[in-house]
Amino acid sequence: MKDWKRGRLTKKEQDRRLKVLAGFIFNFRYATLEQLHTFAQLIMNLSYTRNLIDYSIDYGYIDFYFAHNVNTEIYHLTEKGKALIFNEEPLIEYYLFKKTFAGPNTFVHHNMVVQAYFLLKSHLNIKEWISEEVARMRKKRREKIPDALILLQDGSKIALEAETWNKRFAVLKNMVAKYRYDIEKISKYDACLVVASDEGHYQSLEKRFLKISPDFFNKRIILTNITKLEHGIGYYQGESRHLEDALALLKKG
Repeated sequence: MKDWKRGRLTKKEQDRRLKVLAGFIFNFRYATLEQLHTFAQLIMNLSYTRNLIDYSIDYGYIDFYFAHNVNTEIYHLTEKGKALIFNEEPLIEYYLFKKTFAGPNTFVHHNMVVQAYFLLKSHLNIKEWISEEVARMRKKRREKIPDALILLQDGSKIALEAETWNKRFAVLKNMVAKYRYDIEKISKYDACLVVASDEGHYQSLEKRFLKISPDFFNKRIILTNITKLEHGIGYYQGESRHLEDALALLKKG
């Protein structure tokens, strides 16, 4: 914060940084302190991330509380923070945070989606990332929405599903059927990227996808897990490939 007061940043640049950080929280609804630092360092390319975060808190754009059920601090936008990005985020008026949004089960899933975001940003040329929280605004409650919609610079639309636990076979079958319709019938997405929590879950999903619809799995689903994603690797068309290679094959049809 001292650097800002000494005039090392222009007012325009200061406001831009505040808005970018607020936009990150808006997209994911809330964040941990570690996630804020990672975003500022990895995505915003800042060396001294604490200054920006402290300033955002001290001037009332972000607030936080200690969530005992997950043993960490949760950071979210205030009304002032919402007003800050009113012109940048058309749906900001629908932003809402409740402490129940950071319950133990949803917290694990939320963290996995944020982690996938950071990893994918380091491997792919992403134009826009639209989280489920934002996509669900003004939508019907029961409508199936992916955990994120990833828009790539080449125009590809990838639905992201973060799998933190083993779904029942019937539930997974319904998910595949829904994506098959969305991809093959109405071209809503080009593919579905499924991220498993670990290797065991990854292998289980591979077996079940092959049992449900081997043809669709081969053509339209890219399967990976968090460890593989760190190296930009996914399983597509029967082989482990770099995500860029998998998406290039997808583009060829």
